[in-house]
Amino acid sequence: MKSDNSTNSTPAVNSDNAVNSTTTANAVANENLFGNEQTATEATAITAIPEQPKQQRIGKQQRKSDFAEFKATFLTPAKVINRHPVNIEDDIWEQLERIARILGERGTTVASYINAVLADHLRAYSPDIEIWRKL
Repeated sequence: MKSDNSTNSTPAVNSDNAVNSTTTANAVANENLFGNEQTATEATAITAIPEQPKQQRIGKQQRKSDFAEFKATFLTPAKVINRHPVNIEDDIWEQLERIARILGERGTTVASYINAVLADHLRAYSPDIEIWRKL
């Protein structure tokens, strides 16, 4: 009797590659801001690692508080002075536009959202950037 593996010329995939390809597929699926058909809880359940303990459930009040903080930090309408053009990919622009339009207040623009995100990023990484500059 002939084994099934002898007829298949492709080698078996090891478990490390299978995990990495699954993680990459989940990351790509999560990139789609509003077009995916999964809810946030389904996406979390798919990407959850069984080795880690389960996170406690986040309550509605905490979610509202987190959203209010996010909105105050990133989605506050601001006039950008001394502007410079920046080229970004179309799909990223569309995602940013949806976020600014749907979640932001009246007058929130993609430019003000990007400006706030980059300012926060620079504040968070400025010590590391200074160290890396001196390398």
